[in-house]
Amino acid sequence: MNDFELQRDLRALRGPRAPSADLWPRIAAGIDAESARRSTRVPRRWLPLGIAAALALAMGTGIALLAIEQPSRSDMAEVPLSVREQIERARELALTGDPRLASAEVVIDTATGELEQALQQQPDAVFLVGLINRTHAQRRKLARLGMHAG
Repeated sequence: MNDFELQRDLRALRGPRAPSADLWPRIAAGIDAESARRSTRVPRRWLPLGIAAALALAMGTGIALLAIEQPSRSDMAEVPLSVREQIERARELALTGDPRLASAEVVIDTATGELEQALQQQPDAVFLVGLINRTHAQRRKLARLGMHAG
């Protein structure tokens, strides 16, 4: 077969052709059989247990995250320190440990006080609560660094 014959045969295939058999009855029967099989399927026994386990895991994770994110009541009960008290605290920390940690603690205390004042002025500002949580996390990180430094 040469190129000329091949091109002629390909042109002949271009025209419309009717299928040799009607395919729709077999397709419809297959769809009906599949839907009948699905409707008579018995639910598996492990499905409710899997759903219950997933819900328990999600609730446990949510509770754990809430416990981590919320500041402890002792942190919330702290009275804001005056500037003089903050300077005295920084001096004590500088004498006992790294002075860079002392200055960082003063900055974090000041930021926490300012954020709490802003939250009192705008109690509906959710972003302020997030910022307060971040400053508490920074304070905990600073405390860990101070324990390792001393």
